[in-house]
Amino acid sequence: MTIDLAECQAHFADNDTDVVIYSGGIAREGYDKFCRLLEKPRRKKLLMVLNTYGGDPNAGYRIARAAIHNYGADNFSILIPAFCKSAGTLICIGATRLVMADQAELGPLDVQLRKQDELFQQSSGLDILRGVTYLQDEALQSFKTYLIDINGGAGLSTKIASEIASGLVIGLYEPLFAQVDPVKLGEMNAALQIARHYGERLDSKSKSLIEHSLNKLIMGYPTHGFVIDRSEARQLFKEVTKPNPHEQWLCNSFRNHPMSKLGSSTSAIVEAFNEILQQQPEAPTESQDENVPESFASAEQGFDANSRDEQQPERTDGGSAPNDEREQHPVGGEQDHAIPDDGQPA
Repeated sequence: MTIDLAECQAHFADNDTDVVIYSGGIAREGYDKFCRLLEKPRRKKLLMVLNTYGGDPNAGYRIARAAIHNYGADNFSILIPAFCKSAGTLICIGATRLVMADQAELGPLDVQLRKQDELFQQSSGLDILRGVTYLQDEALQSFKTYLIDINGGAGLSTKIASEIASGLVIGLYEPLFAQVDPVKLGEMNAALQIARHYGERLDSKSKSLIEHSLNKLIMGYPTHGFVIDRSEARQLFKEVTKPNPHEQWLCNSFRNHPMSKLGSSTSAIVEAFNEILQQQPEAPTESQDENVPESFASAEQGFDANSRDEQQPERTDGGSAPNDEREQHPVGGEQDHAIPDDGQPA
């Protein structure tokens, strides 16, 4: 079946579906661009083609909320041609349906924090928590080993053996635990709660996650770059499908080349499908990937707890309801029960 631009546009028009291309870092600028698109006449459904390495979770939450309140969670789908990491995965929680190409991948939601004294390097918010847990396990295991060896080998009483074992464990691990900054530990834990609170609020609207999936996305993967492919995603999200021919045409057209690295000033592309492709050639076939349009590049960011929105006039969070019976709101999504942009619960 051969699909061309006109046929693809007609297909989504017939299905009363708006197609929005979001390619690049998740940032407040991208949220503002998305809201400007929502000010135009809209169809009933939304398909967002999402390519991103991640970015600001506050902006990701606002993007998902705006989509939900303007189209309704049941009418909000996301198409992933390639990378949808970190804050991009957070947006996916707000969609009822995920469409993942063969090359597509999601990523965990563990918040990324900038390393001290490093300009571009980041570390996972789980690193220090995992380190403390590891030290606890090792200290307990060492105590058991010392206790058994001293009690059984030297023939000393359990009381004396435990006192000796305790002294050995304290001497061995106290210098290591002393390096743990409790304030930093609290900051790490608070940062991880950003993903949890935003994820819970989005899932309460979309019902997209399988039970316990949010906790797995936050805590269940060893690294921030862990690949969550389509098969793995089906263990987390209720509805994950392969692209149909028209969605595959979009994947071929908007599958990113490797996006630019952290530090790039390139802004995200956020455009309506009809507008961005009016001057584009027809999409290539799978065997012609070298002719895919140039990458809509973005800064490669983690799910950055240190991200802060630039000072801009605040939008009210709302959006016109999917039917006329609901109260009308501005396009940004409704504000009730939202979390302030500093990531702290309202």
